[in-house]
Amino acid sequence: MEQSQHQILIVGLPETGKTSFIHALDDLLQNPPTPTSLRSDGLAPDRSYLEIDKENFRAGRKLVHTHSPQEAPPELWFEDPQTQRRGRLFIPDLRGEVFQFQWIDRKWTKAFGDDLTKVCGALVFVRADVPASNQELLGAMITMARSTNELLPWDPKKASPQVQLVDVLQFIAIKGRLTPPLKTAVLISAWDTVEKPDNLQPKTPNAFLAREWPLLDQYLRANPGTFVTEIYGVSALGGTEAELKELSKSPPQDRVKLVEEHQSSQDLTRPLRWLLELD
Repeated sequence: MEQSQHQILIVGLPETGKTSFIHALDDLLQNPPTPTSLRSDGLAPDRSYLEIDKENFRAGRKLVHTHSPQEAPPELWFEDPQTQRRGRLFIPDLRGEVFQFQWIDRKWTKAFGDDLTKVCGALVFVRADVPASNQELLGAMITMARSTNELLPWDPKKASPQVQLVDVLQFIAIKGRLTPPLKTAVLISAWDTVEKPDNLQPKTPNAFLAREWPLLDQYLRANPGTFVTEIYGVSALGGTEAELKELSKSPPQDRVKLVEEHQSSQDLTRPLRWLLELD
């Protein structure tokens, strides 16, 4: 059976878990957690991007390498055991700064714009353990105003993360030449931090996004003709950097977790099944 090709857009600011998710997905395809999970259908000829950091990922060490235009984008070959459909998944892992610069400079490269015409779905990443707004700046602004009567210099990089992310999604919706609506899976990474006993944040992804990232949540819900959305909690590493010293003794596919509104599993391929309409 011939393989179909699918290009997925990954959107997220710096340090939101995009690279870790791709590595976890790669390992999971080769070690499917259930009989119905998507599984590997072989390995792409060029796996240089994935193999460079594979040892660090499996050891639970921080990943700093992201895709550059000179490298072949991560390519994952998969098969759906339920339908025998086979496909090639292209997931360019762009640096989070690429999207931050789109917010700051109000432009993107022609290559990025051209790639948007090919995508069949999007993965949007936010972090559970990073605030959506930067309320801490209010204290600094008040203190400076009282002591010097000077305005705090404006740095667009310090704008609220959800403002930056919503603005990037608006660029994509308005200028991206997409065929709407775009199926969009919002992945809340570092979900393991939400499940800590002393964490009082909402324990379901939908409620979490509505309370912790309200602007993003409202923007997506207010534009159903542009974005069709599902929300997931994801732990691609299984724990914090300190906890990974112990957790890394287990295989990566045993540490991962995916949380949906009414269930949880180790099957990180479920958002892809939804994006690719395999269910």
